[in-house]
Amino acid sequence: MANSDKGFNIEIVTPQKLYFSGEVVSVTAPGEEGQFQILKNHAPLLSSLKTGKVKLALADRTEQSFTISDGFLEVSGNKAILLTETIS
Repeated sequence: MANSDKGFNIEIVTPQKLYFSGEVVSVTAPGEEGQFQILKNHAPLLSSLKTGKVKLALADRTEQSFTISDGFLEVSGNKAILLTETIS
């Protein structure tokens, strides 16, 4: 999927499956040191995550949220990958 003027791509992956893949405007995640937000053109980042709520603001102006267990979030080149053991 090509990046739009506002968004970037994210994949959310568990050991069992690819849970989400698509374009988002922002991601809010529960970092070990507190909640943080990722937007387009964010500097490269690798962060550990704690159990908590992840919020996606989608390119169509809707939102999705879900709860993850501990995990990791990597951001590089307008692409983010969130790895977690469980998601609900």
